[in-house]
Amino acid sequence: MRSRARLAAAALVLATAEASAQGPRPERREPVAFTAGALQYDERTNTVIASGGVEAWQGGRVLRAREIRFDRNTSRITATGDVAIVEADGRVVFAEEAELTDDLREGVARDIRALLAEGGRFAATGGRRSEGRFTELRRGVYSTCEPCPTDPERPPLWQLRADRILHDQEQKTVEYFDATMQFAGVPVAYLPYFSHADPSVKRKSGFLFPDFGSTRHLGFFFRQPYYWVISPQADATIAPMLTTRQNVPLFVEYRRRFNSGFLTLRGSGNVERNGEARGAVFSTGRFSVNETWRAGWTVQRSSDDTYLRRYRVGSLDRTAALVTTPFFEGFGRSFYARADGFLYQGLQSDANRRSIPVVLPRLYGEYVAEPDRFGGQFRTDAGIFAASRRVGTDTQRIASRSNYGLPVTGPIGDLWTFEGNLDLVGYNVGGDPAETPVIGGSTGASGRLHPQAAVTWRWPLLRTGWGGAQLIEPILQGIIAPRIGRDQSRYPNEDSLDLEFTAANLFSLNRFPGIDRLEGGARLNAGLRAAYYLGGTTIDGLIGQAFRAKDDGALPRGSGLEGRRSDYVAQLTVSPSEYVSFNYRGRFASRDFSSALADFNGTFQYAGRYLSLSYFDAPAQPLANQPLARREIAGAIGGRILGFWSGVVGAQRDLENGRMVASFGRLTYDDECFTFQVTYSRRFSSTLTQERGSDIVFRLVFKTVGDFGVSLF
Repeated sequence: MRSRARLAAAALVLATAEASAQGPRPERREPVAFTAGALQYDERTNTVIASGGVEAWQGGRVLRAREIRFDRNTSRITATGDVAIVEADGRVVFAEEAELTDDLREGVARDIRALLAEGGRFAATGGRRSEGRFTELRRGVYSTCEPCPTDPERPPLWQLRADRILHDQEQKTVEYFDATMQFAGVPVAYLPYFSHADPSVKRKSGFLFPDFGSTRHLGFFFRQPYYWVISPQADATIAPMLTTRQNVPLFVEYRRRFNSGFLTLRGSGNVERNGEARGAVFSTGRFSVNETWRAGWTVQRSSDDTYLRRYRVGSLDRTAALVTTPFFEGFGRSFYARADGFLYQGLQSDANRRSIPVVLPRLYGEYVAEPDRFGGQFRTDAGIFAASRRVGTDTQRIASRSNYGLPVTGPIGDLWTFEGNLDLVGYNVGGDPAETPVIGGSTGASGRLHPQAAVTWRWPLLRTGWGGAQLIEPILQGIIAPRIGRDQSRYPNEDSLDLEFTAANLFSLNRFPGIDRLEGGARLNAGLRAAYYLGGTTIDGLIGQAFRAKDDGALPRGSGLEGRRSDYVAQLTVSPSEYVSFNYRGRFASRDFSSALADFNGTFQYAGRYLSLSYFDAPAQPLANQPLARREIAGAIGGRILGFWSGVVGAQRDLENGRMVASFGRLTYDDECFTFQVTYSRRFSSTLTQERGSDIVFRLVFKTVGDFGVSLF
């Protein structure tokens, strides 16, 4: 049992011995202090011997050993038996024997093992520490893999063996000379020289692992990225690509962070062997002006859609246009405001590109007042919109929508909501609307005022029993508004092309997604909601229908809202447990209850594994912006397979045309030191940005060292 007196005496003797041997130290050098179970002084050799679980420290460095000898003649420390040196940054060096200077900054050791702060591991037959920064290992190995708990002598999954390893603690680099990469103990690559950043380094300039593969257009390619740390706030990646069928495309990415925001810039391009120059640029920026306002942009531009497909630039599958958007917006407690514009680059035929608009400016503001003393709440928004085209309709619009809602509780527990809504819209239409019949509109200035009054009644009936709780809630909504009529077509339709009638918008005052098309006339919406809650089981459904006093022809045929009586809409959510959920939404024709829309998805998940299935069925509705029938099924199964292995496979099939749409799969191995991933995807038809074909991508990650991939597409 150690006593405090013995420990204090031991520290004092060592400090005194060091002072007598070396004389006064500079003030910036801290003395070495230690604790030990026993202390001896050999006058014949002028040596202080500490034993019994010795621990010595100097500044942020700690030395532990069974025995430490301090030679006062040479000012050298010799540590033996389970030697461990702990650095201030968390690095730990183990050895059987070590000889160090009195400040623990330099020395040599035998049978070394080192554990870096970020998980890297070194081992060597011997090593030398010099200048307080260099650690040189002889016949060493490096890996981030943890030893096998049942067989520590078993080779790790991967390791780098080298005749000489040099770790520079100041520059944060690890260099290997005459190195061999071993995988499961088997040599797979020889490297005369190799270096990488210290595992504690987050950002450091240098070459990254290359990417290579083969495509039909490029032939065999080899891309070598170089990562450049420009400053603590900025970096760049430059990646030239060598190809066998084209010239040398260049890929560049620049990133910078500021106190108020960030920006990214990705560009690529190539002058192909036929002399045609192609390229693309993508950029994003976000900057805070103050706590309320911020500004930014998104830039997407390309020389052509073929470049995006052939060089696999961006993730733009099924995208018809690239969008460039500058914006300025503000967030307040009760308001939101935004000013922006949209510059579209079409990826379709030249004829369609000429009708793509430039939207500038688009201004929008929204204000929500605090509830008044009656519990009612007022909200309003206003906006300015301008769209110009080379061919077709030019639209300028100013619009506002104001709404006041007042909730009231009835005498039998029923809930009433009284609403008033007012839409004000003014247009100035130019150009040639005949060139864009979908947008339409009559030229000249026009406007409209559209008020609506609505009353919504709901009566939630809740009871407990049968092991749970049940809810039945009838809902009725009456709306009175001026009739719209067929003259709605005299106004352009820029934002209300995609009308989808579902249970989600059954009780909306305007089921169109925008303000260019409005609903009018007297109408009644009715629905019945039912729910059942039993422990972890939830069943929640809604079915309803809309009625109107008179069909004024304002709603497109095939939308499910035409006529005096709409289609039936329904939605159902079933969740038997936290592991299983089903969601369904549908629409059924009012005349014969035939299906007009069916959208189903289900998910099963347990113990890190999942299965998802989806089905979509909608007949063609040419007058409702759905020219073709759609009937598709898709599914995916994935998750953890065994141990460190996981994967996913999935497919999508077009049942209407009896053909596959796409299939994909991914297999991943991921442990503490290594990641392997192979991804497969196949497209059975071409899209605007991706051609029909298959992609196979292999990716290997040696953690803290680097990663590389192989692409075949």
